[in-house]
Amino acid sequence: MRHAAVLVIVCAMLPAGTHAQPASREPASSELPRTVAQASPDAPRALRVVLLLPLDSAMLRRAATTVRDGASAVFATRKAEVNVSECSYGTEGTNAVAAAYARCVDASVDWVIGPLGRSDVTALALAKLPMLRPTLMLSPLGTAPPQPLAVLAPDLESEAEAIAQQATEDACRKPLLAEASGALAGRVGVAISGYWRERVATPLQQTSLGSRDSWRRAAEGWRKDNVDCVLFAGGGAVLSELRPYLRGMVIYATSASYEAPLDRTLDWTGVRIADAPWVVDSERAEFAAFTPAEPLSPTLARLYALGVDAARLTLSAGRSELPSSFDGAIGQLTLKDAQYRRQPMIGEFRERALVKVGP
Repeated sequence: MRHAAVLVIVCAMLPAGTHAQPASREPASSELPRTVAQASPDAPRALRVVLLLPLDSAMLRRAATTVRDGASAVFATRKAEVNVSECSYGTEGTNAVAAAYARCVDASVDWVIGPLGRSDVTALALAKLPMLRPTLMLSPLGTAPPQPLAVLAPDLESEAEAIAQQATEDACRKPLLAEASGALAGRVGVAISGYWRERVATPLQQTSLGSRDSWRRAAEGWRKDNVDCVLFAGGGAVLSELRPYLRGMVIYATSASYEAPLDRTLDWTGVRIADAPWVVDSERAEFAAFTPAEPLSPTLARLYALGVDAARLTLSAGRSELPSSFDGAIGQLTLKDAQYRRQPMIGEFRERALVKVGP
């Protein structure tokens, strides 16, 4: 995605190499014009970035603020190179995001980061706007976006595939997919079963979790059937209640299961999870400069990491193309059809700690 460099307004700067002269000496008439002419082409031009986020939405304000904070932490380390402005919108109508884009984006903008919500991403992709600038949208679109739009999103499907792959690498002999109720659990379950069907010869037993009073009996049946690992699709509250019945079985989960702080995961020791490197390997040196002032919940930490990656990608691209591969805070990223596919990291819970699995 190439786009031409555009002129931006910059602060007036003293010409490079210009020094104050004694009052008694008048500069030659040709000196000053020549100095200015030589300095102008070298004057730095800040990259202009617009953060298009639902900061006026009661439902998405917290998420949008966290994404903004992550991006701002990165841009703060490159203040001389980037000029960032916020473009807030709410959810007052179906055209809110398109109207905000039209209001805030002109030909001088180099990058737009946002929108954030799935419906807003779809609305922007379908909008007939007079001007589009290179834009990094932050939710899945489901199809290749029109140019010059691109997608960066921490999807659950990539995590589901990652835990299925990890289970095969761990030589799981008799796997079971245990699916709780709910839309997120359904998405994880479909992705796991699809991966297993296409890439693994070993059959995958599947079950839907019923009422809690049936879990003990169900787990005893799984144990008699020699189930040695459980691929779990569901939320953290369900996993915490199910965990005591699964002693001796390795459990694999996605970030959809990890919502509570680490101090509430003592009983999760041995559970393996696919998640963002920012969450699993938070002590990485490259993240140190962007660490938030206050600790964040796992859910907000992922949003913060999304903002960090969006900012890092636009800075890496500059006025040229997005990088085709990138070691991101939300995962290893690969650009294909203007959408970043990601490979999340695998971690394991150990006594109120989450540690990276493998090298």
